[in-house]
Amino acid sequence: KSLKNNSYVSLINTNVSMADNPFHANVTATEFQLRDNTKTYALKGKGGVSFRGDKNTESGFYSTLRFEKNKGKFLFGAAENLYSDKFNPNDLGYLERNNLSNTEAWMYYQVIEPKWILREWNGGLWVNYNRVYKPNTLYGTEGGYEASARFTNNFYLYSNGSISSKQYDYYEPRVTGRYYLNPANSHFNVQLTSDTRKPLSFSVDYAFRSQPSISRVDHGVEAEANLRLGPQFVFSYDISRSRSENERGYVENNVAGDSITFARRNVTTLVNTLSTSYILNNKAGLTLRARHYWSGVDNNQFYLLQNDGSLSDNPDFSANRNQNYNAFTIDMVFRWIFAPGSEMSVAWKTNSYSNENTVNYKYFDNLSKSWLNQKNSLSLKVLYYIDYNTIKKKKNKKN
Repeated sequence: KSLKNNSYVSLINTNVSMADNPFHANVTATEFQLRDNTKTYALKGKGGVSFRGDKNTESGFYSTLRFEKNKGKFLFGAAENLYSDKFNPNDLGYLERNNLSNTEAWMYYQVIEPKWILREWNGGLWVNYNRVYKPNTLYGTEGGYEASARFTNNFYLYSNGSISSKQYDYYEPRVTGRYYLNPANSHFNVQLTSDTRKPLSFSVDYAFRSQPSISRVDHGVEAEANLRLGPQFVFSYDISRSRSENERGYVENNVAGDSITFARRNVTTLVNTLSTSYILNNKAGLTLRARHYWSGVDNNQFYLLQNDGSLSDNPDFSANRNQNYNAFTIDMVFRWIFAPGSEMSVAWKTNSYSNENTVNYKYFDNLSKSWLNQKNSLSLKVLYYIDYNTIKKKKNKKN
């Protein structure tokens, strides 16, 4: 329901049921925004509950409350987010992680008037205080910055960075109640994008992360090129490579969960993505995307996770837990907007995966192995938008 001053309130429900199966999933949520007469300040909120299961139903909830100043040069805000350990909307949605509580605050300054070689620029600072919902305990604190500038030639420069305190990581051990004491770390990222209005444009990105206390260093590089041939055809290629040295992470645990093995490892990841799109007209288009993902995990040393979150050397562990993982996917989608707010899409997808215990750094060997265990799927989806007001008017005319 739209309200004055760009305010609104809404109700959302998703429901999943299956024939000849007692399992069901239901998520009911609300979202609202309240703004003052000058449209300078806003109070925003979300909340929802989930129910899923068959005979035994599991329920959870989430809530978000946000206050912000989002008009003018100087902006600021604060928010509180809470996800219970049982909240799960993923039967007809996506949530990366639940069981968390987060308090965040930020301030931001923006200038949109051209000056010198700059067309516009902005920057801000933020801080997050993170907790685990169950058990109700500290996860960690982090703060950082972000800044960007668009130049008169329409090039765009963006950078962000952060510093995190030590983290009581209750997620990595995969055992309820256990945590890994992840040392403090810092992160830096910078990205440059050329003028995307040109037929040929590019983007380059570099990321760096450091944890000095455990000698961990991460480097990541990504490059993307886009070629536009006329108003209808677009071709893009993206390649990214990341390397993490001396990373610590989970390996396995016993059935009782009292013996959890971690490893010091090097992780290398390479992703190649090729995408094209062809616009038939203003209502129909075809997209094609091919992606090869490779990741190699080379374990160098094994540890036992202690009750205080620290790691102790475990020289007796001799199992091979290295991984060489490949995934190759192709997605082709035809989309047709046959009425306002309504569309039909036909999608063909093929995917194949391979996983070995010996790391292979030869790219074309990995590419050839990624064609194993190939699977195909074809799907049809139709969304039809029904305007209640239009139906009501037609009914009144008929009467």
